[in-house]
Amino acid sequence: MEFITTRDELRTIYKTPRPTDGSIRKELKALDGHCRSFIGKSPFVLIGSSDGAGNADVTPKGDRPGFVTVLDEKTIAIPDRPGNNRLDTLENILLIPRSGCSSSFPA
Repeated sequence: MEFITTRDELRTIYKTPRPTDGSIRKELKALDGHCRSFIGKSPFVLIGSSDGAGNADVTPKGDRPGFVTVLDEKTIAIPDRPGNNRLDTLENILLIPRSGCSSSFPA
């Protein structure tokens, strides 16, 4: 079995060696109006974080649409709800104050 170990090796197995212009342009540095609207309609979000050893964690959060508040162009507020009290995401964010978030809503 062969393993891919470099970015160049990974890129050689795809027909296009670099991302397309459209896929580059869709990356946003801040939340725009479309993002704010989408977040406001979402009943479910996933928060991605990692601990000090680099272990990844994804935590689901859900409630009625509107439970997540957009505070500014780079900050959202997600309320904490009673759960299993593991606190993985909150502890991870204290260690490494970066996270990722994805939301969705029914069609």
